[in-house]
Amino acid sequence: MLKLINHMDDEAAMPTKSLRILIADADPNEALKIERALNILGYYRIAPLYHGEALVSLKAAPTNEYDVLLISQKMAGEVIADEVEYRKDNSQFRHVLIYTDADSFVNQLASVMPMLDVSANP
Repeated sequence: MLKLINHMDDEAAMPTKSLRILIADADPNEALKIERALNILGYYRIAPLYHGEALVSLKAAPTNEYDVLLISQKMAGEVIADEVEYRKDNSQFRHVLIYTDADSFVNQLASVMPMLDVSANP
């Protein structure tokens, strides 16, 4: 199941390949699958993150350091009670995509990524 939390109002999304993307997954192999799929789609500004502690430390990062956070359900927390609150608590990301299975997520990337627009106002 893919949960898309994006901070765009009802504006038309413009696809862009210059998105700054952070992949947060405790399993480096799963993160690599996603990174490779993104590379095939033309996205190259990608950084992996494998430890939850590092994700917490990013809260001190300047707002919008990254445009997109792709995070595994496991790293986000098994139960996310309020998706909107998760986005609010992580306002340094313009968009947050939470996935449960990297293989399924990879198959959805081609349709999901063009919906994200780096020019959307946070």
